[in-house]
Amino acid sequence: MNRRTRTLLPLALAGTLALAACGGNAAGDEPAPGSEKLQVVTSTTVYANLVEKIGGDAVQATALIDSLSQDPHSYEATSRDKLAMSKARLVIANGGGYDAFMDVLAKDLGLPAATVITAVDTSPVAEEDEAADEHDDHAGETTEDHAGHDHAAFNEHIWYDLESMRLLTAEIAARLATLEPAKASTFTANATELATELQGLETKVAILRGSLEAKHFAMTEPVPFHLLEDLGMEDATPEGLSESIEGGGEVSPQAFNEMGTLFDNGAIDVLAYNTQTESPQTERIRALADAANVEVIDFTETLPPNTDYVSWMDANIRALEALAK
Repeated sequence: MNRRTRTLLPLALAGTLALAACGGNAAGDEPAPGSEKLQVVTSTTVYANLVEKIGGDAVQATALIDSLSQDPHSYEATSRDKLAMSKARLVIANGGGYDAFMDVLAKDLGLPAATVITAVDTSPVAEEDEAADEHDDHAGETTEDHAGHDHAAFNEHIWYDLESMRLLTAEIAARLATLEPAKASTFTANATELATELQGLETKVAILRGSLEAKHFAMTEPVPFHLLEDLGMEDATPEGLSESIEGGGEVSPQAFNEMGTLFDNGAIDVLAYNTQTESPQTERIRALADAANVEVIDFTETLPPNTDYVSWMDANIRALEALAK
């Protein structure tokens, strides 16, 4: 079943922002002297990659979180991050409480609203959450209009929702075109090409959906939820388990026992395992799945090395496709 996983993190006071100058993120990379590239800062490599695909040689995208060892939920911005954002002409955050450090930086720097794109603002997932809260049944909407989207609760990990990312590409292209009108046609063409690739993945998901609708999944954290749901799979994760792990809390003995029973009884077909925030608790859950011979598929929150967003999502889909065989 769908459950609310959105955690609205209050903005921290600017004075609490960690300004440690050390750190190995890409924000410390200075543009070359005389560089005329449009500077863009994003919260994660996911959004940096989309910007690079759309902007091409005209942009330099800097992801503040550029390592699989970093957890965006608990990340604290550094002075280098603040410096990088102060020089950016465009900033892209996920929003929804996921990368709250971006809100802190933007507020501290007094960035105008036009400088910042918040991905959840262009995502139909968030809109559907509001509609669900108002008991809107989407009257008149056809299956083709919104195939695979019956989200009853908002999950902020929207980069696993392909439609959301396709719509975001158009917004990024429009903003870049406003900043560099002379290159607007290039941005539009690149965004159109990227959107076509994403539509191809959406088609693959729609085709695969028919083979996976009877499958059940569990998650150590609700990161790949949208992709799994769009494939028609049912969430069988014990209530509150993935939310506890994501929030840094302790999973109850009852939840562990329930998970083990579900694995043993064949009630779960696959465990979606977030390797980016591995812990003794998640390792214990993985061991339970392994003992019951339940398929485990690894997922991450940011791009693996040497890949791009489209290739990454395609690999995730192909991993899930094996469940249909």
